[in-house]
Amino acid sequence: MRFNKSLGRIIISALIVSTLFSLSACTTSKERQEQFKADGVAALNKGDYAKAVELFNEALSFSEGSVDDGEIDICYYKAAAQANNNDAKGAAQTYTALMEYDEDNPYPCFLRGSVYLKSGEKSAAIEDYKEAIKRDEENWDLYIAIYENLSAMNFENEAQEFLNIALEKSGDSKDECIARGRMYALMKQYDAAKTAFEKAKDKGSEDADIYLANMYLEQGKESECDKILETYKDKSDISSLACNAIAGMEIKRGHPEEALAYVNMGLDKFSVDNRKDLLRNRVAAYEYMGSFSEAFTYATEFLQEYPNDVDMTREVSFLSTRV
Repeated sequence: MRFNKSLGRIIISALIVSTLFSLSACTTSKERQEQFKADGVAALNKGDYAKAVELFNEALSFSEGSVDDGEIDICYYKAAAQANNNDAKGAAQTYTALMEYDEDNPYPCFLRGSVYLKSGEKSAAIEDYKEAIKRDEENWDLYIAIYENLSAMNFENEAQEFLNIALEKSGDSKDECIARGRMYALMKQYDAAKTAFEKAKDKGSEDADIYLANMYLEQGKESECDKILETYKDKSDISSLACNAIAGMEIKRGHPEEALAYVNMGLDKFSVDNRKDLLRNRVAAYEYMGSFSEAFTYATEFLQEYPNDVDMTREVSFLSTRV
């Protein structure tokens, strides 16, 4: 992100929201901002969304004429609180400011689109999703997330259009073969998915088989899934991606304790590119086990790292009623 812009640039770029940034000076502004932010997060975790918005606004009022990661995080928290408080208009305005402030970042576009989609504004949502992929044309996970959102709302044709765009753009590297396989599997084109995963394996992908195993599980072919998983479980060192995939499959199969073991194994790796996914599955495993207190603790820690995750915000709200 591009920080330390001039005050004029900050104001022009959406006023980083008329409700977002009040650039008032204060001698201990950063300390007070952090306190209001912490109080806002606590309110958000308790499900008191209106109070959370109020506290995040207070935190933003202590901005000192420049925008840094702290203000950006607060904005994401605020938008999540607004969305959960059924203030779709307010959440959209906050995401609009973030979109205008950081013109290369696809995620405010994706998140605003998701707010529109939940509000029944399909056309506006699709336009935002198109802007998101325009900003990051080779982010295959983004296409898949858009597909899943649209598909969940029964807009299957529109959802598949985004996967078709990705399939047309994707190349022939091992990672792109994996991405294509995942997309074909989502569309239930299992033969094409298998071909893509096998091609990725031929190109040197160490994790192609794990995606194939997950596809078999989705098809109900558990014996074929197990054959692949056993080969992974016998390895002395498997990737964090494989650990997370196995954890997800074990959760689906009703084995949360085994899932948690693989989550922890993945988090202990030297290189962890999929930390967010592992942390999400850790919450899911504890919840499936009925350990709601642990699930709540880890869900709130998740939001400390990923404040713009609306789904986990909702999960925290649910778990707060179980502890």
